[in-house]
Amino acid sequence: MEVTRSLGGGSLIGVPINYKNGENYGTLCGMDLRPYHFTQKHKDLFITMASLLGNVLDLEKKSLQVQMLSVPLVPIYDDTAILPLIGEVDSERTSRIIEHTLSEAAKGELDYIIFDLSGLALIDSQSVENLMKIADSLKLVGVSMIFTGIRPDLAKKAIQYRSDFSDIKVESTLKQAIKSIKFN
Repeated sequence: MEVTRSLGGGSLIGVPINYKNGENYGTLCGMDLRPYHFTQKHKDLFITMASLLGNVLDLEKKSLQVQMLSVPLVPIYDDTAILPLIGEVDSERTSRIIEHTLSEAAKGELDYIIFDLSGLALIDSQSVENLMKIADSLKLVGVSMIFTGIRPDLAKKAIQYRSDFSDIKVESTLKQAIKSIKFN
């Protein structure tokens, strides 16, 4: 190979790193400036390491897919999307929510994002505070946020972080939120 010739000889072993679907990610290489005879054990070791790296890369890809599914922004009209929050929400997930919703809002196609909290099983205090910050951030990029499905326990936590909710639109149900948008 050119790389070994430019270094004045030596040894190079290379094994492709592939995703499970067969798509190539790159190559795992081992190189020495001196000539070296690689045994079958060396070759098997590199093949095993490349396979493990492929598995790790697959897991990382799947983890990113799961993370995106945990922040599903579902368009219902040209200017409106719903973000249903289901299950547990922690500060890591609210960080992804902030990043994803602001990214989508910055595209300028949305006027409203409805945050449906009716499927929320558990939310920590920091995440409640982050949700309040999302509303303020979206306002800065011209998107109105509407909360729906707020249970009493969540309402109590929200009051701890903000006493004035006059600038945040809240509706009891998703249906009411959609109606209020239509009337605007």
